[in-house]
Amino acid sequence: MFGKWLVVIAVLGAVSLSGCVRVLSPEETAPDISYVSAEAFNIAVRDARPYVLDGDKASSFEGLTRSALGIPYSQNTATKEPMADYIAKRLEAGFKNKGIEVNVISTDMNTSNKEIYAKSIESGNKGILIVLKEWKYDYHSFSDNSWYDMDVVIVDELGNKKLAKRFVGEDDIPDFDDAIVNEMQLIYKARFEKVFQDESVRQALLN
Repeated sequence: MFGKWLVVIAVLGAVSLSGCVRVLSPEETAPDISYVSAEAFNIAVRDARPYVLDGDKASSFEGLTRSALGIPYSQNTATKEPMADYIAKRLEAGFKNKGIEVNVISTDMNTSNKEIYAKSIESGNKGILIVLKEWKYDYHSFSDNSWYDMDVVIVDELGNKKLAKRFVGEDDIPDFDDAIVNEMQLIYKARFEKVFQDESVRQALLN
């Protein structure tokens, strides 16, 4: 009986992590793009997480919360949007906050890099492609980590690849006062600020 109550309490706790709280907007959690240019850009985010591609998890999957017994419960983005769209909106807001025009290229599970490059060429602007190979968190009493593995590809106006760089890392999830959905947005914000502070990324965008 005690074990059953532990499960009930844990499930209620997991629900409260993303329950009735004010979810921060893309504008509030947009990365601060450290470089400034008047050029317009295309941005695309493609979800290549293997467990999403094979249908094990929804495209909106964000991470796991666990009961006291370690039972995992899948959590989705706060808006139920696909993760690719969720991130793209925040990147878009980051560039627009700097007065830079941005065109977001929509993607889905079937979109290839080649198709994205072709759409970018049509606009005559440089393109930034973010490919998510891993992007999730696992939050419970004994572990509170989040992981990312992404490729950042920058192409010129003709679709020629100027940079392809992999960024991999792990972030702790600090104790949060609001909700994990907002805490994760702030973690994403910091991740992309590191990306756009990277000197090779800056040079590929500026030149």
